[in-house]
Amino acid sequence: MENDFPRNGSSEEKMTFLLNYAILAPSIYNTQPWRFNVSDGSIMVMADESRWLEAADGNKREMHISIGNALENLIIAADHFGYNHTISYVPGEESIIARVSLQPNAQAPMDPQLFSAITSLEKSSPSKTNEVLREQDSVPQTANQIDLANIESISTDQDIRVFLIDDPDIRSRFLNLTLNADQVLYSDIEFKSELGHWISRGAMGPTGVQAKIDQIKVAFLDSVPGQIEKDSEIINSSLYLGFITSQMNDPESQVRAGQLFERIRLLSSSANLSLQPMNQALQAVETESEVNGLLGEKSEALNSPFVQQIFCLDVVGPANELTPRRPLEEVLI
Repeated sequence: MENDFPRNGSSEEKMTFLLNYAILAPSIYNTQPWRFNVSDGSIMVMADESRWLEAADGNKREMHISIGNALENLIIAADHFGYNHTISYVPGEESIIARVSLQPNAQAPMDPQLFSAITSLEKSSPSKTNEVLREQDSVPQTANQIDLANIESISTDQDIRVFLIDDPDIRSRFLNLTLNADQVLYSDIEFKSELGHWISRGAMGPTGVQAKIDQIKVAFLDSVPGQIEKDSEIINSSLYLGFITSQMNDPESQVRAGQLFERIRLLSSSANLSLQPMNQALQAVETESEVNGLLGEKSEALNSPFVQQIFCLDVVGPANELTPRRPLEEVLI
């Protein structure tokens, strides 16, 4: 795809090309709730409200984080292809989230490894589990070996912070909150119906008959035991829990938290680490407030009390199947 960049094309053609990287961003249940408009030397980043998950994301936090993921991919790609950028955040203005102004720049890209990670399909050998990988001397196992400072210092935004935690007490409390949230969410008919709808559309990977079968399983069968087992394994086996927090709990902060999350995800990928989002405890109203108290003095000391995104960080495990993406033409207006 990189070789298709229209170097002799118009400014609008070049900016439109950059969106090929924006739409590769992850999103809540792969809903891809974004739209874009290219005009007058800038790119408008907008929310596609038709893809908002009312049951799973009542306050639209994860919709805004998802759009922040796409925004970050966009500016990383812009940097790679020779543009400086200026972002103006305007959430709430007719579904407009941000305006990105681009100016040609002759300097070398600042983050080539992050750009490469956007399109990299290399994860790890599907034949190796995390347990096997941890036994190999070449695999990082401690904070010193992983160089967590690169991840924890990646944010230059004083209002958005990331904490990497290996404290057993916090892990245990977070596990209990997540399992409680699983019980609440996967017992909720509206949540299961909404999730099943997106599964049936092929958002999670499988399509056709298999997607319909998966929809029926989620909507009509008891998914709680299986989900609890899956999440327990991920949380207990991960090396670190990651918490992205903000000073304010507004749409702009959520978008900026999404940008930071995507940079961390790309940096982790380039360092052969696995990052798994784990936001169920934020999705369930019954557990959301308790999540914000998990970090205690750690976040209070930096005046960053609102948890926006949680993830598990681990050594690379089995390769994940890529989920489908909307065509670029579908998200352009």
